[in-house]
Amino acid sequence: MLILGALASCISGYYKPRLKLFEKLFGGRVIDALLHMPLHTVEKLQVDKLSRDYVGKIVTTRLRVDCIETSHIPSRPTVVYGKNGDELVEIALFNYPKAYIRSTFRLDEEVCVSGKLGVAFSGALQFINPEKVPLAKFDHGVSFSNVYPLTTGLTQKAIYSVMRAAFDRLEKSSLPEWLPANVLSHNSFCSFTEALRNIHFPKEQKKEQLDDGFRRRLAFDELLAEQLSIRVANSKTKHGHIIENASVLANTLREALPFALTAAQERALADILQDMRSGAPMARLLQGDVGSGKTIVAVLAALYAIESGFQCAFLAPTEILAQQHYATIKSLFEEVELSVELLTSSEKGRKRREILEKVANGTVNVLVGTHAIITERVNFHNLGFVIIDEQHRFGVEQRLQLIEKGVSPHVLSMTATPIPRTIVMSLYGDIAVSSITEKPAGRREIITRAIPLSRISDTVKSIGNILSQGQKVYWICPVVEENERSKYTCVINRFEFLKKYFSDDVEMLHGKMKSAEKQRVFERFCHGGCKILVATTVVEVGIDVPEASVIFIENAEKFGLAQLHQLRGRVGRSDLQSYCILLFDTNISDIAKKRINVIRETNDGFKIAEEDLRLRGSGEILGTKQSGEKTSRTFEINDPRNQPHLLDLLTQTSKLATKIVDAGQLKDYELLLKIFQKDNIGDLKMSF
Repeated sequence: MLILGALASCISGYYKPRLKLFEKLFGGRVIDALLHMPLHTVEKLQVDKLSRDYVGKIVTTRLRVDCIETSHIPSRPTVVYGKNGDELVEIALFNYPKAYIRSTFRLDEEVCVSGKLGVAFSGALQFINPEKVPLAKFDHGVSFSNVYPLTTGLTQKAIYSVMRAAFDRLEKSSLPEWLPANVLSHNSFCSFTEALRNIHFPKEQKKEQLDDGFRRRLAFDELLAEQLSIRVANSKTKHGHIIENASVLANTLREALPFALTAAQERALADILQDMRSGAPMARLLQGDVGSGKTIVAVLAALYAIESGFQCAFLAPTEILAQQHYATIKSLFEEVELSVELLTSSEKGRKRREILEKVANGTVNVLVGTHAIITERVNFHNLGFVIIDEQHRFGVEQRLQLIEKGVSPHVLSMTATPIPRTIVMSLYGDIAVSSITEKPAGRREIITRAIPLSRISDTVKSIGNILSQGQKVYWICPVVEENERSKYTCVINRFEFLKKYFSDDVEMLHGKMKSAEKQRVFERFCHGGCKILVATTVVEVGIDVPEASVIFIENAEKFGLAQLHQLRGRVGRSDLQSYCILLFDTNISDIAKKRINVIRETNDGFKIAEEDLRLRGSGEILGTKQSGEKTSRTFEINDPRNQPHLLDLLTQTSKLATKIVDAGQLKDYELLLKIFQKDNIGDLKMSF
């Protein structure tokens, strides 16, 4: 099937050296390009005669080349001067090869160009890097063009080129219709191919998100694929182990804890234990705000499984978080004399072989690790309980690979991201949810303040007072290294700046460092002489240092609400009064100001999540693809305008998925699953 082939088949000539950029933006297959949805559609006017009325609009017109002015300074553009009637027009061409310019723009010849019309410093009308259009295609009237999310190094023109080649392969693939006739009729759906045609080659101004019927068709397919994949995973574990509620180990640990569980933690634990003794495999999401105490609930639940004779696996998305969980569980298990081991990609040679042997013979009660515990060489003696931290960071196939290392193990997923109900449904399907909505006793509310970056010298002075009290500080920067395109202070520069004042008390941590170096820095911040950690968002999830009482977030306007809240959760993890200082540039957008105000006004993660949804729907769209994982490919799940449509589509796809599986028709949807795979779901060993 051509659309499942390599994306490289759609890229040739001038764009071939940029293959890795395309793969970074889309994915590695032809279909991944077609599932890259446009941000919006713009109107393109085709006019014979230009006027100032068209400034700011996308215009296609004809010009007669009058003069070509080149510069020997690399940063300056080549300027082509053309005439449109009596109107002088400047065409500024940045970073174009001179050979291309000579072959495209010839003196006294007519050319057709398309782009956003502006006004040059000289006062003349101007195009900057316009698209050249064949004269034969020029026609009066209106056409429409998409604006796509980009990554640095690619242009809209490059995206169009790949989209045309990818769609050509889609048409040659002649896709069958997988949706039942009654579903197509009920929703007035066109075919999958026709939906992609209308989205990528629009003939009218498109409606927003799921208000558009073509987007709804694709969203239906994506949600159906997700519901089917969840049922594939669940079908592997039809009969669960009955975990008896014997409580010797759990009670021993409870008595040793220096605190009592909150009422919300007790309710969550009761939900988990009820699932584990039901005879069906548990599939539950434990949702709790930062610092709410999810880990101790998971550990207590694990003790019940261990007491019933089972091993436990604890899967974390990053090595630092896995090490943190390992240290926590190891200290807790000293009270109950159980064995816990850590397995990451850093473990090599003899140490790794010893761990694998202990896991295989059953002497390890809990194995904590990253993706390393999913590999084929890891064999459990009797895996009965799986804990997955930050489930959304793992694909269905990865989760299933771990589950299949046991026989119908119970699965508890955890997330520190407060998620509104509609999003929970689409992310996790029919999974049961327990929420911890209160923090452990003795924890104080974190005080959040916003300070302009112009006062940064005052904040540096305050750090000395914090350190003198034996407390520690995080300083978060949005980027690792300085570059020409970024106006933000980087980790490396801020580290050097603070080091002048605090010498060896300062360390830096970022994702480009090697694992061993990251672990050394982290250990020194947790237990050694380091008192100030300058870092990127690598510390966003799960890092627990009780002595850290202040976090400075530089260029806070750069971060989203959920990310700011997660970062703030790195402090306030003891009875110390903690502070979050948001350092911001005064020249920021209204949306950024609202985000900062929301974080200042509330510590309630669930309120912040709802406000995040509202603000994201306000139309602030950046020109390049942002960091972080997109949970859906064909629609924006965080856009409030989509919520009514989503509820309807989720209800329909959930019922249809159940019907398909019950009727044994999964084989008919193999292509759909492969199209929307986020990892290797198309290669799952399905029971067709």
